[in-house]
Amino acid sequence: MFWPGTIALWTALFAGLASFGCYLAADRGGRGWMTAARRTYLVFTAAVLSTCGIMLTLILQHRFDVAYVASYSSRDLPLKYLVSSFWGGQEGSFLLWIFWGAIIGLVVSRSAKEMEAPVMAIYIATFVSLVVIVCRQSPFRLLARIPEDGSSLNPLLQDNWMVIHPPVMFSGFASLSVPFSFAVAALWKKRWDGWITRALPWALFSFVTLGTAILMGGYWAYKTLGWGGYWGWDPVENTSLVPWLMTVALVHGMFLQRSRQKHRKVNLSLAILAYICILYGTFLTRSGVLADFSVHSFVDLGITGWLVADLVGFLVLGVALLAWRWKKIPTVVDEAPGLSRSVFFIIGIAALVGLSLVILLGTSSPLLTKLGSKPSQVSTDFYRKTTSPGGILLLLLFGAVPFVSWKGETARGLLRSCRRSLIVAAAVLAIALAFGARSAESLIFIGLSAWAFDMNLRAVVRKARNGKLGGAGGYLAHAGVAVMMAGIVVSGLYDVSKRVKLPRNVPVNVRGYSLKFTSVVPPTENSKQAMEVEVDSPTGKRFYAYPKMYINPRTNQLMANPSIRKSTLFDFYISPQEYDPGAPARVGRQATLRAGQIVNVGGTVVRFDRFDIDRNAMASGSGTLHIAAQFTVTPPGGKPQPQTAQFTAHMDDSAPNFGLAAAIAGTKGSITVDNVSPKDGAVQVNIAGLSNDSTPAVPESLSVDVTTKPLISLVWGGFYVMMTGATLALVKRSRDARKSLVSEAAPAGPAPVSEPSAPPPPLSAAPVLSRERL
Repeated sequence: MFWPGTIALWTALFAGLASFGCYLAADRGGRGWMTAARRTYLVFTAAVLSTCGIMLTLILQHRFDVAYVASYSSRDLPLKYLVSSFWGGQEGSFLLWIFWGAIIGLVVSRSAKEMEAPVMAIYIATFVSLVVIVCRQSPFRLLARIPEDGSSLNPLLQDNWMVIHPPVMFSGFASLSVPFSFAVAALWKKRWDGWITRALPWALFSFVTLGTAILMGGYWAYKTLGWGGYWGWDPVENTSLVPWLMTVALVHGMFLQRSRQKHRKVNLSLAILAYICILYGTFLTRSGVLADFSVHSFVDLGITGWLVADLVGFLVLGVALLAWRWKKIPTVVDEAPGLSRSVFFIIGIAALVGLSLVILLGTSSPLLTKLGSKPSQVSTDFYRKTTSPGGILLLLLFGAVPFVSWKGETARGLLRSCRRSLIVAAAVLAIALAFGARSAESLIFIGLSAWAFDMNLRAVVRKARNGKLGGAGGYLAHAGVAVMMAGIVVSGLYDVSKRVKLPRNVPVNVRGYSLKFTSVVPPTENSKQAMEVEVDSPTGKRFYAYPKMYINPRTNQLMANPSIRKSTLFDFYISPQEYDPGAPARVGRQATLRAGQIVNVGGTVVRFDRFDIDRNAMASGSGTLHIAAQFTVTPPGGKPQPQTAQFTAHMDDSAPNFGLAAAIAGTKGSITVDNVSPKDGAVQVNIAGLSNDSTPAVPESLSVDVTTKPLISLVWGGFYVMMTGATLALVKRSRDARKSLVSEAAPAGPAPVSEPSAPPPPLSAAPVLSRERL
């Protein structure tokens, strides 16, 4: 073990346990314990930061005696990829998760006020459980034999988006512990409403960070993998999507409770479920369960039992508290009319939870099918068929909500509010039909997306005119979702792809484009080997595409990155598939022979007998090998006669290998050895002059997939709009939370436990059961 890192890691564990215990004691009334709890949490945070700092320093110093450093870094990595190798493996990604948890906890401890003790006790427990796993599978293990260089970072991860994607994603994972901790503390202390104000900004933060990370991963796949897509329903992709969808449901539920003091049970359940989904996804991706079904899955490092214990422990804690307090949680009979915002919110939450569970079921199929038969996974068509109805329902709700009040709306009034947006949707549908859209499902999505976008855009404009743009975040986010939905449907269903072979300097027409493979661009210090393709568009405009195709020298893995020409209406996507360097024309018969095998050329029989080779020189692995290949040649009607052909091989690649032509006695023919394989006992020969056999020249060529992706810019543009709206909502709710803290006088000791003895009077149209806040 590398002891400084190990000591820091174990210090974090013991300090976290100490802080957990002190917070529990403080909750039971010990005034002095609160100070001890805060100080030990600072020690925990300092130890976590030290652990991460030590690991990063080891990586930057190329300490290949440390197993983790040797496995995920190398001397030739640029600084940005060297830093990102910190989270390139399981242990490092756990450390990144814990790092964000420690930082976020500093803010939570200051904002929880009188509920600090129970909230922080639960919060610390969620991260101490991760520290235990890292202590079990330490990243500071030392190697018995120190390599000269490391194995380097996975070539696919050497991308700018992968540098920032994991930190963003794990900040979202860490922040989901906050709503969970507040919800469990609320159940523990029987405080049903105040926790919403404190936890809502963190739920919004998780929504923003996880959503950003998901789309970063999608864009990375689109521009790096060359398969033309950004989402493949990969199990590991889904394990981040499901918690995000649960978080979206939680955000809407928390907003509903904050506004109407209803559906407390729903929000407590959602806060617990969202965090449990994070733990379940971690188990799926890190236990090896999905190793045969996802290229992103980690191998099992022997921590599966710990992951299961973590998942089961917090699941039992949350479910047990819910069951214990279920009957005591105040409820309100919702008498809102059908066309009201409350009802629409609940239907939307149910739809989001339903989508999450369906996706989770499909993602879990390898685990479920393993119980009864051979493990298998569902097809991507399963997800399309099961999620489409939910998507349609959400678009309907997103569009209607801005013009439906809490008190309710009449069908005629709602239709009147929708009139302009329906006209916009009809116009968009007409355009879609004119451009060839025919699928009923896609037309429904396109029409609803246009309608929902216009409805929410009008709500944003209305808020802006009233000077309340900060309160338009939700509407702006819904407008972004509508744009994204349209982009996903159109780019997915109406893309056109064709595979073509491009001989060098020969134009090939592809759907009105003229493509010509002109050259191979050699690698430089800052770029990989690329293929230059000259493209003449239907408008006569010429541009050059540079799809990359090269062999990674460390892994011997073929790497292929597409070239993407972006425009407002579509992307022109060229993905390299195969490069053929070609071959010159050859006269003669080519054959591969092993000892004792023969080939008949124009009546002359050639049999390969053996190699004469210097085995000591071959064992040295360097220098020059002179190989004599022995043959027996039998001319037509003649006697067998021995024949030797020489071949020279340079073991250190200092010069090209070559064979000398050996004349066949009594004929005009010759034998040339083109290559030898001592390991297989085989020889490649060219026999010329005995027949008219010849091999025509093979031209150099590049095979590519050429794809047009219509309106894919709507996917990325809609995401930016959605995140802008979510950020506006996050800022507003954070301000509300700060105002709430200022307006409340925090008691000196732990908050008393109390329950409402009788329902308080209604406030406006919404019954309120308790005025107490956290």
